[in-house]
Amino acid sequence: MAKNWAIAIGINQYNNLQTLNYAKRDAEAMRDWFENKAQFDKVFLFTEDSPAIQTSSAPIPTQPTYGNLRRFLRANFETPLLAPGDNLWFFFAGHGCREADQDYIMLLDSDPGDVEHTGIPVDYVTQRLRRSGADNVVLFLDACRDQGSRVGVGIGGEHQGVVTFYACSPRQKSYEIEQLQHGAFTQALLEGLNIAGVGNCATVERLDQYLQWRVVEINHTHRKPQQNPYVSAEPAAKLHLILLPDYASLADIATLKNEAFQAEVKKDWELARQLWIRVNVAARGSDMQAIEAFSRINQQQGQSSPASSSSRQGSRSPTVKTREEKIAHYQQAFSKEVKREFPINQAARRRLQQLQRSLQLSDDDIADIEQPLIAEKQAEQERLRQKQEAQFQQKLQQYERELIKIAQAGNSVNSFKDWLLQRSLGLKEADIAAIKDRVIVSHPTRVQPPQTNPFRVINRRPFLKWVGLGGAGLVSAVVGYELFHDPLAPKYTPPTEGSPKAFGLPLWTVDFKTVKVDEKGIVVDRFSKQAKFFKEDLGNSITLEMISIPAGSFQMGSPLGEKGRRDDEQPQHMVKVPTFFIGRFEVTQEQYQQIMGKNPSNFKGAKRPVERVSWNDAVEFCKKLSQKTGRKYRLPSEAEWEYACRAGTTTPFHFGNTITTDLANYNGDYTYASEYKGRNRGETTDVGSFPPNAFGLYDMHGNVWEWCADTWHDNYKGAPTDGSVWSDNQNSSQVLRGGSLIVNPENCRSAARNYFNPVDDDFNLGFRVVCGGGAARTL
Repeated sequence: MAKNWAIAIGINQYNNLQTLNYAKRDAEAMRDWFENKAQFDKVFLFTEDSPAIQTSSAPIPTQPTYGNLRRFLRANFETPLLAPGDNLWFFFAGHGCREADQDYIMLLDSDPGDVEHTGIPVDYVTQRLRRSGADNVVLFLDACRDQGSRVGVGIGGEHQGVVTFYACSPRQKSYEIEQLQHGAFTQALLEGLNIAGVGNCATVERLDQYLQWRVVEINHTHRKPQQNPYVSAEPAAKLHLILLPDYASLADIATLKNEAFQAEVKKDWELARQLWIRVNVAARGSDMQAIEAFSRINQQQGQSSPASSSSRQGSRSPTVKTREEKIAHYQQAFSKEVKREFPINQAARRRLQQLQRSLQLSDDDIADIEQPLIAEKQAEQERLRQKQEAQFQQKLQQYERELIKIAQAGNSVNSFKDWLLQRSLGLKEADIAAIKDRVIVSHPTRVQPPQTNPFRVINRRPFLKWVGLGGAGLVSAVVGYELFHDPLAPKYTPPTEGSPKAFGLPLWTVDFKTVKVDEKGIVVDRFSKQAKFFKEDLGNSITLEMISIPAGSFQMGSPLGEKGRRDDEQPQHMVKVPTFFIGRFEVTQEQYQQIMGKNPSNFKGAKRPVERVSWNDAVEFCKKLSQKTGRKYRLPSEAEWEYACRAGTTTPFHFGNTITTDLANYNGDYTYASEYKGRNRGETTDVGSFPPNAFGLYDMHGNVWEWCADTWHDNYKGAPTDGSVWSDNQNSSQVLRGGSLIVNPENCRSAARNYFNPVDDDFNLGFRVVCGGGAARTL
């Protein structure tokens, strides 16, 4: 039976730092949870007036001074008192700081002028706790609390071998909430730990997701500044550790098993052992796969253990080992498909069926593997739905408060003001109809029902005076886009005699505008741009427009911290790309029909992108187009595609930090940042229906996935840096980019990647073409 110990520290009264109000109460609340709810075996509480810890020798004082805490850590964790499978949790509420690249917790008598000698480094705490022998060491640091005028830097380093939850990001502060009489982080932590059933926080990853949402919500509700908690897990596999075995699902255990199998594949035997131990603990010591894994690991490390003497393990045959490897292989493949797109598409299902046959796994085997992972994904989607519903209700409440406030001030709420308020919160007319009716009834002389057409031209200064904002306020964020929205159509300048040419064709000039949005999806800026392109005449008045992409360099892949970032998007690396021409739009159905003599698309429309085309089909199109025109057309390299998509940006999307369904065609039932939910059109749209990027390219996010020339690689290690195609003759999958009409916005990011077999086609697979540029690199 696993042992569970905890240390809870909370300091209100500091000798040399500003007094806090609720840190002590936070620690006491955590002590109560450890003892009563989680039923930990030992809980050590350190506050200003906590009783001494009774021992067989002398009592241990618990006043949280530098000397007392350091002595306690040294005396109790010098030699292992716990064992693998045991848990040791450490909670601290109080002041913290970063000094000389070290994170420190500040004790009752710590001196901010001499942090290195009076504060305790978090590294020292983790080193001592790891000496306990417990393999599951978890830290909760509700530090960097707001202390008035103190200039503090948030803590947040990575500490080896432990899981650390931080109350706020570096350079932020952790706030106390008077109405709750707790720190925002601790309040959210206690709530998360007490959630049972669907949506529980049994794993590190789910608790982190809950805290990221709930702390922000608490601070927003109580008008506190931004505070973004996060978790640091070393190694990353510990994100799937099960913190609360009583709440863990079969899906949680299956995910942890997958991580353990992967650690074995990588020959990281120590990590594999730790993960299998956690699997066995969650299964109450009765998981046969875990027990067999210990035998495998012991054999690999040349060790023996009590477990290996078991007659059951001793009789283990090579066939069983092979079967486990097959299950792990399929589990990994299925997990990857589910993470990429859920529900999985037909092409993915065909790949999995082919893998099942090659591994000789039965349908029952597949059901046992898939059902827990599907359940986990469905639970994740339900948590997301609940989170979005809570945010939606908050917006409705805010809308009603603001509408009443305007009415009570004696102002008439005409339809234009109402529209601005509505748009700033991302609400639709149907969402707010009942609220408006209530306010109209309660303020009949002050509130006007909406008119049919509220819009008229008005200059910025009179507008701000008229709305009563003075340049700020709730609706001012929409001024830049909604009030002055000018969907300026592109302006074309045809070539003249003597105009420059490309590939023998004269270059046109197009002037256009692109937009930038903030995290709410509000357009905050517009930029005038110009591009050069040539027109390829395909016959029957059908043309193909090819935009000139200037040479340049960019960081390919996603940066650390980008939401939705996956392992296959790293390492981020610098790529130098030569000049090339790329399709201004995705290849349309009329263009495909003109070249190939057929139109396989599911959603018919001459100007819609062609879909249901495989990689082989796209390559054949390029071949025939080249033969028809005498110019060399091909699919873009993956580097060319991302360079063209980003168009000089480094944000998740070329539009900025998020997208909306006003800017792209994707599944608007999901959100990426703080934008409102949008439309789930369920079909493709005509190319060019949304604003272009800074290079003048349309639909780089969403609509249809776009085939690239490269074969699939699991990461960018060894990738070319010259923009060329990366081809591997041993790989049977081809790269796709850009996302599609059915995926969430996370999969539409500039760095997001996908892959299919070259023979696969589906209703969301299309392409665009390139002329000129780099060559292939084959490994």
